[in-house]
Amino acid sequence: MKIDCLMGTYGRHSLACEALACFLQQSAISNATLLIYNQHPVRLRIDHPKVRVVNEAAPPGSLRHIRKRMHDLADPSADLIHWWDDDDLYLPWHLRDCLDHIGTNEAWKPTSSWISMANVTYARQSNMFEGSWVFRADYLRAASLDTHPTYTDHPVIWQTLDAGKLRTTELQGRASYIYRWATGTQHLSGYAASGSEEMQRRHVELWRRHSNDVAADGRLVPADMTPRWKQYLDGIKKQVTPAEWELNRQGVQRGMPMPVHVAARPASRWTLRSSK
Repeated sequence: MKIDCLMGTYGRHSLACEALACFLQQSAISNATLLIYNQHPVRLRIDHPKVRVVNEAAPPGSLRHIRKRMHDLADPSADLIHWWDDDDLYLPWHLRDCLDHIGTNEAWKPTSSWISMANVTYARQSNMFEGSWVFRADYLRAASLDTHPTYTDHPVIWQTLDAGKLRTTELQGRASYIYRWATGTQHLSGYAASGSEEMQRRHVELWRRHSNDVAADGRLVPADMTPRWKQYLDGIKKQVTPAEWELNRQGVQRGMPMPVHVAARPASRWTLRSSK
């Protein structure tokens, strides 16, 4: 199955480079593509066969309409669509989890995932974070925008839950999605948990005013994820079994090399080694 990952971004260049690196390190990348939907006036660019950028500096709209625009831009041949949030982290086996567990269902997500505070502390919790969901493409494109009007994301989330069409799998210490908070940037979800269409649009507009991390040339370079994966391994070590920790260490280590045609940022001075 082909899976198209959709990443919306606005004025968060450093975060976008980390999310890009997460995608390029996926073990199932042969089945995947990434769309970067940039709404900031400063255009983004990258030359990579698996990644395409759409620069479209549209007026602020509610998140449901932004998601819908990305759905319209998605690869029409894709079987699955994944929302690839620019401020979260995806471990190198995340897309493989999606492909292995969705089965014949309309949507899938891990039952629990990691929550990281300031990239340092980690806790695994059950949640409904939208960035961990994968959908069948035809199901997602057919979803109405007109239900659950006060919900601040695409209503397909609640439509799926109401219809009992979500499949979840508890991956325990092998959970592959990391929701991040307190990274030095503002979360759109921190503005309001609900609100009218006009209020949601205003929140997007206000959030954009605080999103000013841009690169003058707009070039996207995959970040060196070595420091992030070290923080992850340190943060989870006492919360997983030794066997899970070793599998996770091996998983991020295998994900480190970048494709030869992508210029990676300078490597850190340390490598991922098993702790005694």
